[in-house]
Amino acid sequence: MATETKPNTELSLTDSSGRELLQRSLTDYVTFLRRQPAVCGSPEQQEVLIKHVTHGNELIKRVAAERLKITRQLDKEKHDWMEVEKQMTAPILEAMQPLKDAVEHYNREILRVREHQLAEAAQQATNATSGETNWLTPEVTSLPKGVQLKWTFEIVDPNKVPNGYWIIDEAAIKADIAEGVREIPGIHIFEEAITTFRK
Repeated sequence: MATETKPNTELSLTDSSGRELLQRSLTDYVTFLRRQPAVCGSPEQQEVLIKHVTHGNELIKRVAAERLKITRQLDKEKHDWMEVEKQMTAPILEAMQPLKDAVEHYNREILRVREHQLAEAAQQATNATSGETNWLTPEVTSLPKGVQLKWTFEIVDPNKVPNGYWIIDEAAIKADIAEGVREIPGIHIFEEAITTFRK
């Protein structure tokens, strides 16, 4: 196997030409990695490949560290401004809330009336198909301004919900396995090999 070359990564992104030099160093390392055979058939080969991946992870962390040198202060300023923004906008949100509540109440009432009118219209249509004549077809109220209808749901009887709509609680399963549970009906619990790439 080829000997790994140590790229020069002691460069800063804040330096005018640092980013290009750092990028060139990283590109050289990527080229080096692509030349390595992705074959692992012995403990020695495994050790060499793990070493290469570990070094790649270190380079990724180094790039992130360089980014943090630049962005940490910006992140702090952003956080500080977001706090000021909350303080400035909180009184507006609080003052608007009664108005929003009144509009929501009005909209719910109009939709309740509309639902009743639609039910009456459906009944009239049923009567019309059975031969009865009804001259009092109800007029259906239009939707209030700014209101759109979208389909949604609420569970009224969980026992009747088909199995296809239930979600497995993976977090609970993982927590139980971490606590030592080794048998759960319908679940195969097994050990999985996970490689850690560290020095």
